[in-house]
Amino acid sequence: MKRICIIGMGWLGKELAVALKKKGLIVIGTTSTESKLSDLKRVVDKVELFDLNGKGQKVEGEFDFIVYTIPPSSSSAYAGLSSKLIQKMSKTNPKAAWVYTSSTSVYGNDEREVAENSEVEPQSDSAKKIVQVEQYLKSHTENWSVVRFGGLVGGARHPVKYLAGRTGISKPLAPLNLLHREDAVYAIVHLIEHFKAGIYNLCSDGHPRKKDYYNQVAKENNFTKIEFDEEDFSRDKVVTCSAIKKIGFEFKYTSPYEFQFEP
Repeated sequence: MKRICIIGMGWLGKELAVALKKKGLIVIGTTSTESKLSDLKRVVDKVELFDLNGKGQKVEGEFDFIVYTIPPSSSSAYAGLSSKLIQKMSKTNPKAAWVYTSSTSVYGNDEREVAENSEVEPQSDSAKKIVQVEQYLKSHTENWSVVRFGGLVGGARHPVKYLAGRTGISKPLAPLNLLHREDAVYAIVHLIEHFKAGIYNLCSDGHPRKKDYYNQVAKENNFTKIEFDEEDFSRDKVVTCSAIKKIGFEFKYTSPYEFQFEP
């Protein structure tokens, strides 16, 4: 039976653990929040208190897969600490396959179409840190995969809640690259079941304009209309996702308009 370690059982990691347990797999996970331990113990076979800055136990054990979901916001020294963790765990798990949850932000914000083989052009500090971790993982592990998520939506998380009623929002014509949490979770499950090393972009095939999509969702759910900067004609990238489809994964949500809105 496969043993999976999920480093970081937060908003995404917990749902991934639930899905993997339904598959009958052994799941060990970590959390940086002590108050969540009792709840997570009901979800996985074992859970440890851990964060990159040294809180809690070391992540130890023998695993077939290690899923690393901790984001750059967790530590100012994210890239260095992540690299040290990968190094330590790879020594005790030399044959384990890694799944690193990255971001399409590594491609930057220029107007272009990007695929898995496109050059990365990170512009934000967080994207630059993510690229450093990606590069370390590729060069220091034998079995690695990098899953680059688009903007994540799901559960009670939806950007329209934070945009409603605001004015002067930039890039009204920009195409959106959004991903529902369900597709994020089940793409990782599929990758674990049909593992192939490489880079995988993940987002819905539909890329509605920012202005059109968010104002329609706002209207349908009785939020105040969002006012965009109508003099901003800049665009953004469009992310394509062919690699995950080549190993047989099918998205549940082909467009952000299909996402279920939860209050």
